[in-house]
Amino acid sequence: MSEENISRDKVEQKIAEADAGVYAYDKAIVEDLKARFKTPKVKGSQVNNTVQIGPTDQMFNIIGAMNDDEIIMPFISLERLDWQLNLDRQGFQTFIGEEIYTRIDPQNKPVEVRAQVIPITINYKLSIWTKDRITNDALCRELLFYYHLRPSLLVYVGHGLNMAHKFNIYFNSGIEDNSDIANQINKGTYFRQDMTFYTDDAYLWRANWQNKVAISTDIMFDYGIPDTEDQNISHSEFKIE
Repeated sequence: MSEENISRDKVEQKIAEADAGVYAYDKAIVEDLKARFKTPKVKGSQVNNTVQIGPTDQMFNIIGAMNDDEIIMPFISLERLDWQLNLDRQGFQTFIGEEIYTRIDPQNKPVEVRAQVIPITINYKLSIWTKDRITNDALCRELLFYYHLRPSLLVYVGHGLNMAHKFNIYFNSGIEDNSDIANQINKGTYFRQDMTFYTDDAYLWRANWQNKVAISTDIMFDYGIPDTEDQNISHSEFKIE
């Protein structure tokens, strides 16, 4: 798309802060997990592609409330544990930003859009819920193989930037069995395994709008040489537009 054809509503400088925070990565991971569940070819079969983000100890009740108290197994829950700033990786991108594109502002002047970022690490817990041990182990295996071989996901950043950023997720080594959860009515009926993973190439995003600055190319200087009949001195100004 050419710069001239960009619609005016996309050059508005009022930027919503919500869509490019940490939640943007939560949403990207949830959507990717949902995409792993394919509709079965067998007619009448049921697939639960529910992936909910929230506290793990409340997830069993949340899923039940979403499905009128009917728990469709298996399902996956995602919990964001914490996140931290990677201050050792802060650089010019945080304070100046990198140029993403040039736009035309509401006054029809060229505007340079730079993406300012703060590098962060986000930690997650992924829980797999099933009715039997075999299914739980199989699903755990499939998810681990899939994301070990394809760790890259995309997060979409609005925020005045209108871009996609690739980030990677990495699983930690420990797998915890929490099948004897306290909120089960009948212990042993449901099984749950928890895996933790993180992304260390995530960012907080901010758009920095700056007016385009250009230096005139037709610059001539007056060196202060006295006028003589042999010399033709041109006078011009140093001009920044």
